[in-house]
Formats: sequence, structure tokens, C-alpha cells
Amino acid sequence: MRTIHHLVLAAFGNTLLFSCSQPCPPAAEHFTHPLLSISPETDANIAVVEGYLNACLIADTGAMRAAMAPGYHELLQTVPEDTTDAESTIADWIAIDSTRTDQQLTTDAVEGIHHASGKWEGDWVHFWGTYSAVHKRTGKSFKVPFFFDSQLKDGKLLRSYVHYDMLSVYNQLGIAPPTTAELKK
Repeated sequence: MRTIHHLVLAAFGNTLLFSCSQPCPPAAEHFTHPLLSISPETDANIAVVEGYLNACLIADTGAMRAAMAPGYHELLQTVPEDTTDAESTIADWIAIDSTRTDQQLTTDAVEGIHHASGKWEGDWVHFWGTYSAVHKRTGKSFKVPFFFDSQLKDGKLLRSYVHYDMLSVYNQLGIAPPTTAELKK
């Protein structure tokens, strides 16, 4: 029985090793697809996003502006109309920095892709992370997973979409969430 188990594992391993059609194409061709591919700028794009997010944590306005392309905008998840431009986003992070301490970012997963055509054409970075901080007014800490989806153009952030569970933050802080009417003000 043990021999059969080892033979099955060896066969499975060989299947994974030789999963490309023989011979395997060069890496540049291997990762190309008519709709999505891995951009040659993926590593640089990921570095831009990580640098931007870390600059947000310390309200480094110069680094934030340097990472943003002209016309940058960010769509937050609070309400659909909650889209901000570069200066509003920077002002928001300055305000956040004044209400929180010990802001930290953990990278859970990150990937870079290139959309070949259509509305979403261009280089994108999908960043899954966990944000944590201490709320100054309550003295309570909180932690929230988030997804930061960014389109880059010429090595700068063109637009970003931020998704996180805001209700979880209010619950961790013991604060009643704002009403829909308050959010629209």
C-alpha cells in the first residue's frame, strides 16, 4: 500500500512538472492571455502601491502626491457618490492621522495584471491587506481587512477602489455607526 501511495505522489508531481505543452513557451509568452496577462511592470507597479499605502499611514503628503497620476480619483465604499480626487484623499489621510495612532499595514496578498482592452485596459494592482490602528478618542485598537484595487498609468496611480468592512470598525470601537442621512451630508 505504501509503494502505491508513493507511485501516485510521484505521478502527480510529474504531471505538475510537465503541465505545459512540450516544450514550454518562454516566460513572456507563458503569461500572456488575450484578456489578462502579467505586465512587465508588475513589480514596479506593486512597489508604487505599497509605497503609496505606507505614505498614507504617516500622512506623507509629498509621497502620496508623487504616487498619483494627474486626474487621480479614489472610490470609497461608504456610498457610491463617495469619490474623491487627489487633494481630497490627501486631506482625508491627514484627518485620519490626527484621530489615530499606531497605524499599521499588513500585506496579505498582492498581484499585478494587465487588462488587454476595453473599459479597464491597463495595468492594475490588486492589494489585499489588514489595516490596524488605535483610535485616539476611545483608546481602543481595531483591525480591518481591506482590498485596494488600483489602475496605474505611467507608473502612477490613476484610480483606486477601496473596500473594507466599516461596520466592523464601529463595532470594535463601540461606536454607533452614522446613519445614511449623516453619510450623505
